[in-house]
Amino acid sequence: MTVHRFSAISFYMLLSAAFIPISSHAESLNSTPVAYQNLPETLLVDGIVEAINEATISAQTSGQVMEVNFDVEDFVKRGEILVKLNDEEQRSSLSQAQAQLNEAKAYLSGSQSEYTRIKGAYDRKAVPASEMDRVNASLRAAKAQVSAAEAALNRADEQLKYTVIKAPYSGVVVERHIERGEIANVGQLIMTGISLEQLRVNATIPQTQLTAIQAHKQAEIVIDSLPSVKRYPAQKITISPKANNKAHSFNVRLDLPAKTDHVYPGMFVKVEFMIGQVRRLMVPAQAVAHRGEVRAVYVVDGTGKISMRQVRLGKKHEEQIEILAGLTEGENIALNPLDAAIALKEQRAQLPATQGEQHGQ
Repeated sequence: MTVHRFSAISFYMLLSAAFIPISSHAESLNSTPVAYQNLPETLLVDGIVEAINEATISAQTSGQVMEVNFDVEDFVKRGEILVKLNDEEQRSSLSQAQAQLNEAKAYLSGSQSEYTRIKGAYDRKAVPASEMDRVNASLRAAKAQVSAAEAALNRADEQLKYTVIKAPYSGVVVERHIERGEIANVGQLIMTGISLEQLRVNATIPQTQLTAIQAHKQAEIVIDSLPSVKRYPAQKITISPKANNKAHSFNVRLDLPAKTDHVYPGMFVKVEFMIGQVRRLMVPAQAVAHRGEVRAVYVVDGTGKISMRQVRLGKKHEEQIEILAGLTEGENIALNPLDAAIALKEQRAQLPATQGEQHGQ
């Protein structure tokens, strides 16, 4: 008889446990189903930042260096004067060219006057045709002299302007090739500078991925050396038409957005090329709980029962993270691990309390 009473009570306790009321925290939990998503399949390679505008300025006229206004690592604004040369010779040449132009214009004025006078006489048949031919030739020669003198004046003016060497764009001086007091000859190197406003990344891709990269033409430059990882979409992708014979790879240049902060020539970066799409099991990254070395999620079944499940994670994509193991498609997980942990604690506390009440009966 005792055995029969015990079995009935045990059955009643198990039946009651199956219908434990869900806690208030569990009822208010926000959950989401685990689902597969089509995500970009990418290729990650190393790259190095370089300046698009990098130039070495050379002297276009000769003269002694009078001023050197900037040195290595100085920042220079566009149009600022880098170097000044002695311009006495150029000014003298300009004055001489101006005088020759004035002389040519005076000769032209005289030729025009003579042409007008002879033309009138020729129309009255007072002079022969040979005289008319002479003044025509003289007028053409005078006009040619004026054109030559104007060209010489322009050249002399350009040579004078070349004595003041200005920065063609804003940037940083990386090398100085001349000192004050030296004689600069035509073609002599003056300074080398780079612009930080327009940068690009040089990378190498394997031959096996060339077709996929050409098909998608999408890539991101990843700067992982900063306190927080920065990602910049490539503005332009240029693939070299020639492969490296030894490495069987292709060189690729990717333009960064203009005026990218904290990125400088010579920095190592990562380049992530899109090469296709892949199907991955994804969950919101916020739903993953971090407990030391353990990564877990809180699974909510159809009855509202909560359980903590350890998972193995893959790559993160924006606000989602890949699940490699531990979950299956269609399962529901709590979005807020903290709320789920509280609800799970309340759920576990309810079972012993119910069993205690049945024993009391």
